[in-house]
Amino acid sequence: LKVSATWVWLIFGPGLMILILSKMWSVGVSEAIIRLYRILSEKPYLASYVEIVYAGLLPLLFTLADREDPRKYGFHREGALRSVALSTPLAVLIALLRGPPPFSYGLNFPWNVYYAVLTLTAYGPLEVFFVIWLVENMDSLLDGEGLISDGLLITVSVYGLLHAFCITCLNISAATLNALMVTVVLFVLTVIYKYTGNALGFVISWTIINRQSLLAAIECLM
Repeated sequence: LKVSATWVWLIFGPGLMILILSKMWSVGVSEAIIRLYRILSEKPYLASYVEIVYAGLLPLLFTLADREDPRKYGFHREGALRSVALSTPLAVLIALLRGPPPFSYGLNFPWNVYYAVLTLTAYGPLEVFFVIWLVENMDSLLDGEGLISDGLLITVSVYGLLHAFCITCLNISAATLNALMVTVVLFVLTVIYKYTGNALGFVISWTIINRQSLLAAIECLM
């Protein structure tokens, strides 16, 4: 039930948000999407709220409510060094290819610090926890075993390809490329997580790689 609720909320929740905004703004759905696109284009850091609500909040609440041991999701010391050693080279390579932050959001204190922390957390550790939570619970549900389990394949494929619905991407080609890149990177990092049994490398690497996390946090502070 919890896994189903998480998937349903992730896939259909944003659409519900659009409908609510459409009613609040007294405009059509297409106009609401355009208006939201303009808002997020001008203030990309506001997307952190959407990320928290739809990709992180439910699994976190479920875990806290059930008082689960965080070690179940790879948050412990054992295997941490190996996890970081295997994961971070990919992150460093992508960061070097990407280059420095292109611009500043122009935020003043204390909002620059607030949104820097918010984006860093939402698109870094929280998103990684979201993926790991789904992988582990999908594996429990489907009796998935092995390094490349059913839970891993389903979670990474569906969640990665959902990034094709990128409201800040300029066109369909950019959105498709974004989805494919996210899927491939998530697959590699999740396999490393499964191999090492530790989430630290995944958290660090995804925080560096994800355009909306470390890079966006720096742009908030610039």
